[in-house]
Amino acid sequence: MSTSELSPVALLADLAGYGSDEPLRVVPVARALGISPETAYREVKSGRLPSYRVGTGRGTIRIRREDFRAYLKAQGIPHGVIANAR
Repeated sequence: MSTSELSPVALLADLAGYGSDEPLRVVPVARALGISPETAYREVKSGRLPSYRVGTGRGTIRIRREDFRAYLKAQGIPHGVIANAR
């Protein structure tokens, strides 16, 4: 099942889950949080959601999974309880 087919709750559990070091993209993070991509980009720009850029020019934004988990904890968003939700 692709991440676009998961419910926001299951996507949040998947993105915050352990077992993968693959960095996250902003749009799936926004979808998992139930916010617009613009709001997610504002969180990145403000520094509340740590990120880095990959590529030349403007590049693309990536979010380390451990930074995403720390963001969830700081915002009081539970994710461990739903780790196996699909």
